[in-house]
Amino acid sequence: MNNYSIAIIIYGETNSNRNAHTEEKYKGLVAAFTEKGFQVDSIIYNDLLAEKLARELLSYDGILVWVNPIEQGNNRNKLDALLRELAIKGCFVSAHPDVILKIGTKDVLYKARHLEFGGDIKLYKTHEEFIKKFPDINKPLRISILKQYRGNGGNGVFKIDTTGFKNNSIGITHATGDQEERKLTVNDFFGEMKIYFSNSGMLIGQKWNQGITNGMVRCYLTGTEVSGFGYQEINALYPTTGTSRKTPSKRFYFTEACGLFQDLRKIMETEWVSQLLELVSLKAEIMPIIWDADFFINKINTSKTKTKYTLCEINVSCVSPFPESAIPHMVEEVINKMRAKQ
Repeated sequence: MNNYSIAIIIYGETNSNRNAHTEEKYKGLVAAFTEKGFQVDSIIYNDLLAEKLARELLSYDGILVWVNPIEQGNNRNKLDALLRELAIKGCFVSAHPDVILKIGTKDVLYKARHLEFGGDIKLYKTHEEFIKKFPDINKPLRISILKQYRGNGGNGVFKIDTTGFKNNSIGITHATGDQEERKLTVNDFFGEMKIYFSNSGMLIGQKWNQGITNGMVRCYLTGTEVSGFGYQEINALYPTTGTSRKTPSKRFYFTEACGLFQDLRKIMETEWVSQLLELVSLKAEIMPIIWDADFFINKINTSKTKTKYTLCEINVSCVSPFPESAIPHMVEEVINKMRAKQ
């Protein structure tokens, strides 16, 4: 095969010693690419380096990017503009910013609410609309989840208890940090949420899923095919027991052939992914070499996937770590992309 060159982009300060060749999350992937004859370079990105990288990255056949939507308080606007320009000039980019905006932002939950695994999802496009419609006082006041439009690591994801709304009290628990619930007045709560509507932002409301106590299944995909699974028993916002708060547990990884999740794999590959792409007007050819979808397990002992799983969220922009089983699929996907360009 040709000696293709790829750049693996990770976030870091200008003089950072981060290196994809040695970091646990990426070194297996680097080794697999190298074994196939690729030249692999680890590239540090931050906004101060964008202009310099705009020239240097043109020499690569492929650019694989692992940068979170929010890094050190900064968004990805400048990076996404750079990646779009590189893609226009012929570089293969994964994940492409257009894919991230269509399925990697939280509003995809609202768009896909009528597909299999969909749920009771609300979308609030403006702060005024949010104040007017949240919570729905015509229904029993309850616990729900609010998610900002674009975030990572639980940033901007909240468990909201509105059962005290009529008594001017709302409970709010952020999915980051110590996850301690705070009690706010209604006005203070709406005031805190206002920031999430800045810069064309929005909030997505999601029904609280009791199945969170059954753990979460993460389905990893390469292009449109499943390439592995992850299972995490205790996640952020896991319910407390009395005064005992459980910290998130380790995620365990499984191959795409794992018998525990073949029902999910089948429906993902034969129906759900194609329906999602049609819904958001994406072509299979542009899909990332690694992305994932998280699912609640509603019922353990059932063969009906529609009632067994509910979609929690989709992750696209910075999916790492990933199962070892995904690596050969990722390499093969990049090889196919390179050949298609010739």
